[in-house]
Amino acid sequence: MSSRACHEAQNLRARAAATRGLTLVAGIFGVLILTQTHAQEPESPSLRYERAQAFARSGGTDAALVEFDALLAEFPDDADYLLGRAQMQARLGQDAAAVETAERALRLAPDYEDVWQLRLRLAERAGDDAAVAALRAEVAARFPDASWWQPPPAPVEFRRWLSAGSGTDRLSNGAPDWSREHLRLDWQTAAAGALFAELSRSERFEESDSSLYVGGAWDALPDWQLGAGVAVTQDARFLPQRELSFDATRAWARGWGTAFGVRQRDYATGDVLTYSVTGEKYLADYRIAYRLDHSYQEDADSALTHALVLTWYPSEKRSLGVTLGAGEEIEVIGLDQLLRTSVANVTLTGNEKLSARLSLSWWLGTHEQGDFYARDYVGLAVRIGL
Repeated sequence: MSSRACHEAQNLRARAAATRGLTLVAGIFGVLILTQTHAQEPESPSLRYERAQAFARSGGTDAALVEFDALLAEFPDDADYLLGRAQMQARLGQDAAAVETAERALRLAPDYEDVWQLRLRLAERAGDDAAVAALRAEVAARFPDASWWQPPPAPVEFRRWLSAGSGTDRLSNGAPDWSREHLRLDWQTAAAGALFAELSRSERFEESDSSLYVGGAWDALPDWQLGAGVAVTQDARFLPQRELSFDATRAWARGWGTAFGVRQRDYATGDVLTYSVTGEKYLADYRIAYRLDHSYQEDADSALTHALVLTWYPSEKRSLGVTLGAGEEIEVIGLDQLLRTSVANVTLTGNEKLSARLSLSWWLGTHEQGDFYARDYVGLAVRIGL
């Protein structure tokens, strides 16, 4: 083995040990054993092939490709060496070269199943539907008892979702606890839009209100989504008798997004109009958003509320978030008491996708309502595809 090859192997082993830990140590140890064996006896093609495979297992893709190229320079018609080179080329993102190498291997060994698998994966990665269909037809004829060539099952898509949830709030200063339960149906329309309907029952101040909330969202403008909703509460004691809301959202380039909204709430003792603006930014697995609400009470007070949201998406099945809020808001503090108060709150949220059909969401936090009371709250909801 040349000094240059030894130097390259040593550098590779050092990098692999530093970046991949104990999982790669076994592979590097195998390379060391092979290298010691080569120093004691002449190199054979089989030992050189094993060394290339050891480099590949330990993450040394570049070094493995050098070995396979050297073997093919001497044995250009060996299908095993061609497969190894094609695998390393694919791992390095050299898909066009990998396809060419795989095709050359198939001309030499038309029934080499591993090469067909690689060739099909490359076509799928390229998004070439015609090539994928042709390759699947070919391998189906050659390997009728195999299952690897069959297309993956289409993901289950649900157009309707049913959600049910419940939450409870513990209040300080001897105030009675709150609670809320809801049942919601979301469904995707045939056009570019979605609709929803929600029934809820809330208990506060030893009274209860029941509400119906309906609305939807539509891709009505280029790059914009428009939404609207209306809620009604019969014989409202603390919730608005009527509530109207409109919003417009847009996703921009480089992970940026904006949203604008307006909400009109009509209480028994006054009306509150709220304007909101939200800016958001997606960074890798995170979303950072800031929202500003400006509320006006008819012929009375106005209030500004700030919210900062950080959400983490560690996987497609899970999300975790925290919301920090501060400022002032105009809300019903007691029965028929619509007041402006200072607020501060922290809320933790999470969502867990258990299957394509079932997911769970939860929330907990604390909310200070001026000097009146503090609320500690927790809740859980389940969402099922229909």
